[in-house]
Amino acid sequence: FLLIWINFLVFVFSVSVFALGNHGGEAAIILLLTMIYVYINKNETHSKYPLSKNEIIFITSVILFWLLNLLNTIFQPNDLEYENLRIAISAMDNPMRWLLMLPLYFLFRRYKVDWKLLSIGLSLGVFISVGIASYEVYFLNYSRATGGFNHGITFGQLMVVTDLLLWVFMVFAWHKNHKILATLLLITSLVAFYGSLLSVTRGAWLAYAFMILSFIVYTIKQSIFNKNYLFSKPNLLRIFCAFIVFFLVSQTEHYNTIKARTMNSIEFVTTMGKSNNILSSERIRFDIYRTALKISSHFPFGVGPDNFQNGAKAVIILDALNNSEIQVNNFKVLLNNDLLNNDNLKSDINKYKSLQSHYPNMGGVRYTARWDHAHNEWLNVLAENGVAGLVLLTFLFAFPIKIFWQNLSHQNEVAGLYSYCGILLVVSFALFAQTESIFASHTIVIFFIFFLFLFIAQISRLVK
Repeated sequence: FLLIWINFLVFVFSVSVFALGNHGGEAAIILLLTMIYVYINKNETHSKYPLSKNEIIFITSVILFWLLNLLNTIFQPNDLEYENLRIAISAMDNPMRWLLMLPLYFLFRRYKVDWKLLSIGLSLGVFISVGIASYEVYFLNYSRATGGFNHGITFGQLMVVTDLLLWVFMVFAWHKNHKILATLLLITSLVAFYGSLLSVTRGAWLAYAFMILSFIVYTIKQSIFNKNYLFSKPNLLRIFCAFIVFFLVSQTEHYNTIKARTMNSIEFVTTMGKSNNILSSERIRFDIYRTALKISSHFPFGVGPDNFQNGAKAVIILDALNNSEIQVNNFKVLLNNDLLNNDNLKSDINKYKSLQSHYPNMGGVRYTARWDHAHNEWLNVLAENGVAGLVLLTFLFAFPIKIFWQNLSHQNEVAGLYSYCGILLVVSFALFAQTESIFASHTIVIFFIFFLFLFIAQISRLVK
C-alpha cells in the first residue's frame, strides 16, 4: 500500500508543480508526513540499508548550505540588519526548503518510483500549463506567457528542463517497446518546447545545445560504435517535429516578439555590449553583475539571504561618498546632497526604495539597486552568502553530476535513465542560473530539490 501511495503522490506532485498554482507544495507536504509515518512505524523495515559514502557527502553539503544561510540570516554586517523578525524569517523561506525536503530523500531511497507514472504526471502538468500559456498569448495578448506561474522566465525554464526530461523518457520508453507511452511523451515533449517559445526565455534555450552535446557524450560512453541512441528513430523524429513546431510558430504574430528579443540579445553579444539598445535585459544584467561583485568586495562574508538590494544600496552610497563625481538617483531624482549630508548609512538604506549610481553627467550606470537579486545565482550567493556560499553552491551542483556520471552506464537501465535525467536537470539549471537567480523562485526551488533528491535516492535504491 505504501508503495502505491508514494507513487501516487509523486504523480500528483508532477502534475501540480505546473498545473494547480501551488508549486506541488501540498503533495510534498503529504510525502513528508508519509516519511514521518514510515520512520515511527516499527514494523516498517522496507529497504533499510546504510548510506553510501557519496550519499553522506551529498547530504552533508545540503545541511551545510542550509546552515550557512541560517548563520547569514542571524548575522549581517552593520547597518544591513533586517528591519524586523518577519523579514528575517521570510529570508530563510527558500533556503529552508533544502532541509525541510530532506526527509523525502530518505523516503525515495526506500521505495521504487515508477518512471512511467512520473513521466505521465509531468506530461499532464505540461499540457495544462501550456494550455494556459496559449490562452494568455492568443486571447489575452500577453507578449510573454507565464503559463499560470508568477513570471514568464520561471515558466520558460521549467518548460525547457521538462522537455529534456520527457525527451529522455520518450527514448527510453521507445527502446523498452512501450510505443503508446513513447508517442504520448513525444507529443508532450513538443508541447513543452512550444511552451518555451511562448515564454520567449532566450537564456533557457541554451540547454538544448547541451542536450545535443550530451547525446554525443552518452553515445561515446556506451560504445564509440553504438549510434542507437544518438541516431535512433525517436530522436530523429523529435528533432524533425521540433522544426515543424518552430515553423508553425514563425507564422504567428507572436513570432515577432521572439524575433525582436532574440535579435536584441544577439546584437548585444556581437557588439560586446556597445549596442545603442540601452534598455536591453542583457545590458541591465551586466549592471547588476557589476554591483554584485562590488557587494562581495565590501562584504566578503555576505549581506544575508534575500538582502541583495540593501547590500547594493549600501555600496552605491559608500561609493558616492568616496567619489564626489558619481551621481546617485532614486527614479531620476538626484540624491547626492541628501546622501552627503547624512552620515547614517542605515537611515539612507531604509529611506530609499531603490538607488542607482551613474558616471558624471548621467553618462552610464555604475551600480544599481533596483532589483532584489543579482539575476545570476552564483553572483547572488556570492553577494548574500560570501565566498563560503559560492563554494557550497558549486559543490551542490558538481557533486551530484559525479554521482550521476558514475551510474550512467549501470547495468540497471532505470538507474542509467535517472542518471541521465539527473545530469540534464543539474546542467540545465546551472545554465539558467547564469542569467537568473533561479532559487529566488519558490517553484524552481521546490522543483529542483524534489527531482534532484528523487533521482539520487532512486539510483541508490536501484544499485544497492
